[in-house]
Amino acid sequence: MSEEQENPQENKPIDLSKNQNPEPAPFQPLDQGPATPPPFQQPPPFQQPPPFGQFGGGFGQQNLPNATAALVLGILAIPACCFYGIFGLIFGVIAWILGAGDMKKYQLNPNLYTESSYKNAKAGKICGMIATILSALFIVIFILIIAGAITNPQMFDNFIKGMK
Repeated sequence: MSEEQENPQENKPIDLSKNQNPEPAPFQPLDQGPATPPPFQQPPPFQQPPPFGQFGGGFGQQNLPNATAALVLGILAIPACCFYGIFGLIFGVIAWILGAGDMKKYQLNPNLYTESSYKNAKAGKICGMIATILSALFIVIFILIIAGAITNPQMFDNFIKGMK
């Protein structure tokens, strides 16, 4: 094998003393771009945006505004039921209202909001409902105990002495 065949990629100076005509570059029409794009061009985006006013395929979706707040308040409301029911009732009602409002927003235009935020709003609403019911029961029981102690103090004193 000759040296030219072994290293075809190697740059060698052109010897002008030899009468060799290098082959001309292949003809490329001007109206067509380069055969391969230059390396600095970015590839086209994977998904084109939908027409104006239409939302679909997850493009342009946003979270519901109060979904996270409803979820956090709903989760906090359940253990807050133990504090005489007041904090659980407050947090539960707020979570219930915020979750229900966001669920209505999602049902009016489901393509505008993400499904995960809808699920968070729904979970917050359910936790708020549970906490509100538990808090209401705790408050009713607490009121009955106080009313019983006021109307029948002798029986309440006997009950307390029996617990010691």
